[in-house]
Amino acid sequence: MLYQLKRAGITQKDLVSVYVSVVRPVLEYACPVWHTNLPQYLSDNIEVIQKTALKCIFPGLGYSEILRRVNLDTLNVRRDSICQHIKYNIRQQNVYPLPVTRTNRFRNSFIPWALYNCQ
Repeated sequence: MLYQLKRAGITQKDLVSVYVSVVRPVLEYACPVWHTNLPQYLSDNIEVIQKTALKCIFPGLGYSEILRRVNLDTLNVRRDSICQHIKYNIRQQNVYPLPVTRTNRFRNSFIPWALYNCQ
């Protein structure tokens, strides 16, 4: 889609707006639920999508330079900030009993992670 818009003559600023409003929300959909238990290789695969989209818009520039130029964060940093925002909002609410967890995988899933880290 971005390649077609670029060929149609859309400006770089508008292409970044399309990416931020159409593509990135799909990459971040429900991230507070799955981010805490996401393996590194999947996080890297998701980051490759952003990297490819931004390199399409700004060919010839490095990824970090593009991020600096358009004032964007990596998706991992953005997911962390979204989870921190959720963590803050949970703290403002009632205290819930901590569930008993037998495995680290379950402890790192969203609900136990949020309860352990937000109280």
